[in-house]
Amino acid sequence: MTEKTEAQTEEIQTEEQTAARKPDGVLTKKFGAKTFIAEIFFNHSSRDTFQDKLLKAISSEKTE
Repeated sequence: MTEKTEAQTEEIQTEEQTAARKPDGVLTKKFGAKTFIAEIFFNHSSRDTFQDKLLKAISSEKTE
């Protein structure tokens, strides 16, 4: 049963990888010798402005 689940998971990952798109933004932050890169994706069919999206991201960060 676990083999079937693993096969399904691999299939889903493959589908997601083929449907990859270019990120809407990239943030890079360096801490000492480590560099963290974050890719940002937005829903282009949304009616929210960039400012609305950014405020939502910041407010969700505060509540976590």
